[in-house]
Amino acid sequence: MSIQPFSVRFDLLAGKRSPLCVGIDPTAETLARWDLPFSAEGARVFGLELVEAVGDVTAVFKPQVAYFERFGWQGLKAVDEVLRHARSADALAIADVKRMDIGSTLEAYAAAWLGEDAGIRADAMTLGAYMGAGSLKPVVERAAAAGAGLFVVVRSSNPDGIALQNARHEDDRTVAEALADDIAAFNAPRLDANGLGPVGAVVGATLDDADAVLERLKSSIVLAPGIGAQGATMADLKARFGRTAARRAMPTASRQIGNAGPSRRAIREVVLRLAEEAHDLR
Repeated sequence: MSIQPFSVRFDLLAGKRSPLCVGIDPTAETLARWDLPFSAEGARVFGLELVEAVGDVTAVFKPQVAYFERFGWQGLKAVDEVLRHARSADALAIADVKRMDIGSTLEAYAAAWLGEDAGIRADAMTLGAYMGAGSLKPVVERAAAAGAGLFVVVRSSNPDGIALQNARHEDDRTVAEALADDIAAFNAPRLDANGLGPVGAVVGATLDDADAVLERLKSSIVLAPGIGAQGATMADLKARFGRTAARRAMPTASRQIGNAGPSRRAIREVVLRLAEEAHDLR
């Protein structure tokens, strides 16, 4: 039995619950705040507690895999359990891994995270593409076949990325704009009933100059990190993205939510407020 595309499942959950994505970032500081050990077990408990607190009110959870990987195989086992728990709550689970390579190596990265036979299964994963958008072709094919999603970093909010992302080709498109065009081309033969494809984009919610990129991403869900601790609000995102792009946005908050714990009630209060604000984007 074929699975519904990620874009369709997200749209349904965003309507029933909220488009809000809850980032799961077990940093050393957050684990200490929660009085949890700086270990795979601490990261595991942190992630499971977030899912327990708000698994019924948000559409998506996004573990930052680096914070688990640093604990070796125990950390990977922990993030696998967190991803499974998120999916058992009928939420979508994104593995934030930002893998980037070419050929069979990138295919292996995709096989690690996407599809029924994945080593650690997620509903979507994040990718880098600055080794050439063509390198993503086999990953796009795997994601589409598995009903999974991809989120390619197009415009990040970190200052060090601006020079590369805004560098210009001979045709005067920026590198980010050209990548957005490549994403649109990947999606074109794979659109769902809402005109969305399996390849989404990461565009920071803190950016004031992403209009040209967003205009090119009409067939993409836009993962928008930066809500909360990084300074952006839902109102900021709506103003910066514009009404049309904001309707396709998946606003993401991590530290603001994690820092509200360990009280489940406090976490839930923060998420319910953000979720209500996120509904105004649609």
